[in-house]
Amino acid sequence: MYFFGIDWANEKHDICVMDPNGKVLKQFTIAQSLAGFQTLERFVLKYGIENVRLNIERSDGLLVDWIMARGWALHITPAVVVARRRPRRAKSDVSDAYLLAYLLRLEDPDCRLLTRSSTIVLHLRELVRALDSTLAEQRRLGNRFRYILLQYFPSALKLFSRVEHLITLAFLEHFPTLEEARKLTPYKLKRFLKQHHYYRYDNIPQLLEVLRAPMPNATIPDGYVAQVKVLVPLLRQIHHTIHQLEKDIAMVFATHPEAAWWRSLPGAHGVLTSARMLAWVGDDRNRFPTPETLQAIAGTAPVTRRSGKSLAVEFRRACSHPLRKAADDFARQSVRHSKWARAYLDSQVSRGHNRARAFRALANRWMKIIWTLWQRREAYDEAKHAANRTQHAMSKPKARAAA
Repeated sequence: MYFFGIDWANEKHDICVMDPNGKVLKQFTIAQSLAGFQTLERFVLKYGIENVRLNIERSDGLLVDWIMARGWALHITPAVVVARRRPRRAKSDVSDAYLLAYLLRLEDPDCRLLTRSSTIVLHLRELVRALDSTLAEQRRLGNRFRYILLQYFPSALKLFSRVEHLITLAFLEHFPTLEEARKLTPYKLKRFLKQHHYYRYDNIPQLLEVLRAPMPNATIPDGYVAQVKVLVPLLRQIHHTIHQLEKDIAMVFATHPEAAWWRSLPGAHGVLTSARMLAWVGDDRNRFPTPETLQAIAGTAPVTRRSGKSLAVEFRRACSHPLRKAADDFARQSVRHSKWARAYLDSQVSRGHNRARAFRALANRWMKIIWTLWQRREAYDEAKHAANRTQHAMSKPKARAAA
């Protein structure tokens, strides 16, 4: 077996080839180009694909995608692990490539074989990632928009439910100041709302009351209006982008053969919740060999530290944060559709845990259930699970009595 250590960089990659005895056979550099990748391929073919294992510091990028497309055995050793394994503080790309090959030869447990889900899951994952980043941008611009309105037109924040909604953006586009908005009559306001497909005409008296309430005038309203005119089209475009991404996610999710299985879980009835779970859990059963692996990567299982007589249970920080968010959303939705989930959450709260910790404990329980059903490709049955929980609860006193 031959071991390739690859130190990744933006423009080039340093590679070290090591034989089974630890002897360095070759050290070379390839460019981030097709010619460079083909150079790596020639060396891999020289030693035989079945006799080669590769180790790199990251799980994404063009080189990783190119290697995975060829079916080579690629391992991932996180950069933080490589940094801790360095014998000295000195660092170079060549030495890191050597260290990656060395750790793989020693079968270090942190050198994990990279597995890939199906192309549908990878496509779905990128769509979900795009949606989440767009939502974050909407929150950022929305907070900025809200701050500006507080400076000169706070009444606008009380008109509609959210400042990012299209009706709010249209209103401020037509009536960017309180003085202009106060010129509206009930008839003109109704006509405006109708033009923008807002049909809650019973709110018109309340809207006019908010606009006519006495408020002080800002010293430089024109400066704030200029910023509003910049933000309105940006927020409108983001709104339409989010809507389109949600449609694309639903469409791609529906093409996956396991979509119905994910939708059957209580709490995953909504397309976005189930699509996020599929995107981050994936469909490669080898990725999570045990339920504890899934719980750890999802960040739902705490970290236990023991030293002598001391014992500390801490919040797990190193995990897949998108998967943790998806698991938490799923747990919060599940209490609306599962009686045992609601009862479990209430029991956690009654023990003195705050709701965030209680939902995290529920998500941890769900991860184990999902892993078991996912491995078996078995549909979730609420009645069957409730019966198992009852049987398990009854067996505990008997076990204690026998002891």
